[in-house]
Amino acid sequence: MLTVLIIETVPKAKNPIDAHVRNSIALKNELIKSGLKVDILFSEERSTFHQKKYDVILISYATPYPNIKGLNKIVAENKNTAWGWITNEYNLTPNGFAHKIFTNHKSFLLANYDIGVKKYKCFDEAKTANLNLLLYKDYPPIKKKYDFIYYGTYRTGREEYFNRYLQSPVYLSTSSKNHKKFKHIGCTAKPIGKFVWEAPALNKFRYSLYFEDEFTHDNFNNLANRFYESLGANCVILFDKNCKETLKRSGVKDYTEYLISNIDDLERFSADDYDQLITAQSTWKRDILEQKNKMISNVVDILTTQAKR
Repeated sequence: MLTVLIIETVPKAKNPIDAHVRNSIALKNELIKSGLKVDILFSEERSTFHQKKYDVILISYATPYPNIKGLNKIVAENKNTAWGWITNEYNLTPNGFAHKIFTNHKSFLLANYDIGVKKYKCFDEAKTANLNLLLYKDYPPIKKKYDFIYYGTYRTGREEYFNRYLQSPVYLSTSSKNHKKFKHIGCTAKPIGKFVWEAPALNKFRYSLYFEDEFTHDNFNNLANRFYESLGANCVILFDKNCKETLKRSGVKDYTEYLISNIDDLERFSADDYDQLITAQSTWKRDILEQKNKMISNVVDILTTQAKR
């Protein structure tokens, strides 16, 4: 039985909000279903139980100074282990402690984006998998109360689209520390707190806005978590027109009706249109579970191969 340790670089939370943490937990659960033995260690947890030999160790995300207790003992026990970095963010790099581990051990990158987008000298190999499929989950429909929502952190590569779309009557779900940043660039969208995902408030909205970084227009990154989260929460997804290439490469069909160019385009989508549009978009769900199963199988194969190198 293949043994895997996932190291998360943030403390454990009862109901985690960060996508990389939810990805790690979902990956653990899926790998266990596939017959692997998988542990997960969070920053600040006692690591005594994890100071043993694993076939593969995965480090998630890029927090600069995580307090991973006993990490040196884990490293010492796993000199010949395959160490991997899992990331769904093209603009991140392995930080100091992780970079040193990857440089001094057999290591690999498991990324959500095209490997050609960014290359790192510390890895022996690089693999691609659509890790965002991990967070696809169908939630039961509930009565919709609101129309338009955008949620997420403040990203400099999206400022043009923030300014274009995050205006009244759109709601903006983000950390309170980001509210001023959005307001500073002229966004008048109504700010609310970050979503929780146990029973997502996203399910209360009819329409979810989707736009990507300018970099991603020309450098393929698999569809973001919000695509799968919004679809699972029964939101009609409205895409900025510049996402066409990503949608095409991702195999999404019949998306042209949902392309928008500016805030005025939202007038085309009313509460009365919702039922018809969500029924049409729900046909996309047919392929997602199949894609997810294939992705998990691919990841298992990757980990097995890396462990044998």
